[in-house]
Amino acid sequence: MRYIHGDDQVQREGPLPVSRTGRDQETPADRARAMVPPGDVLVGQHAVSLAGRAPRPGYFRRPLVLRSERRTLGSWLMIPVNGIAGLCSMNCNPFEAFFEAVMWREPKKPSRPGEPFHGGWESMAGHLARAVVPRTRNSTAVMLQLTDRRLQLVYVSRARSFTGVRGPVEVGWATELRNVTYIRDRSDVAGGDHEIGFADGSWCSVHFWGQGWSRMASVFPVRLSHLDPIPR
Repeated sequence: MRYIHGDDQVQREGPLPVSRTGRDQETPADRARAMVPPGDVLVGQHAVSLAGRAPRPGYFRRPLVLRSERRTLGSWLMIPVNGIAGLCSMNCNPFEAFFEAVMWREPKKPSRPGEPFHGGWESMAGHLARAVVPRTRNSTAVMLQLTDRRLQLVYVSRARSFTGVRGPVEVGWATELRNVTYIRDRSDVAGGDHEIGFADGSWCSVHFWGQGWSRMASVFPVRLSHLDPIPR
């Protein structure tokens, strides 16, 4: 199901639109562009991830997407590699690390502006943070799209079948544009980092990858520098 935030609650809309294509010349951005809802005008899109300082949601809080695709051989081979990397990143207390990575622990709520995340996992920013790091079977590009009506994420599989057919493309989290109050440039922390604020007072810092990230930030209706106060 696709989530669209209303004023006070999350509303559910129909099944996720999914498309498949075998055209080799298309980039992830091209494939994501085809998923703009009918009637919407695409204003900008860019590859996105969580900012380095932002808290990561536990495994069971992250949505499982692109369910129709099968795991490739390369993806199977990466499972032990990712497992070892996860063990190496654990802190000194394995029980605390387990609950931090897997269970339903709420993030710490900052008491001042400048922190990379504010609000619980059920806030608008929390839903965005969870959706930016989905659970997938294969490598996936996550594209953030801004239209004249909404902000949404599109998942583009990088997998290919033995016949060369590319994996699926799927629309995930979305919220109406009126729920997005500002975007704040946090290149003072890292180039490409931006804080996105929402109508419920929550915010989440994301990272725009590669060239053109400044153009992506410029298409938001309200743009702030890191020196500007957060709108109330």
